[in-house]
Amino acid sequence: MDVRTEITRLSLGASGTMVLDRALGVEVIGHKGCVWLTQHGDSRDVVLGPGQSFTLGNASDVVITSVRGAEFILRSSPCTAPAPRGWLQRFAGWFDARARSRACAAQGGRVSLHRVA
Repeated sequence: MDVRTEITRLSLGASGTMVLDRALGVEVIGHKGCVWLTQHGDSRDVVLGPGQSFTLGNASDVVITSVRGAEFILRSSPCTAPAPRGWLQRFAGWFDARARSRACAAQGGRVSLHRVA
């Protein structure tokens, strides 16, 4: 039984935005400030304050935003991490409509992408 857990502490500045790639099963834990989570394909938005947590249930990208700046922790374990994507899935990602969206284009490289696992 593998009980290792990977813990990553991240921070966002005021009006900061970050995208988590392939974050299925990752637990987001608020540490300082307030973070807003939006998962592609999920109609809910989640807002976390210090000490609150949420486990991501979709294998899609997750946008994390903070208005006044925040620190948060990502906790994942090997048993919940998704399998690495094969070449065909990576190739298909080039044609993903989300990558060509107006929202993505408007960010113009200002949004950092954090790969989980």
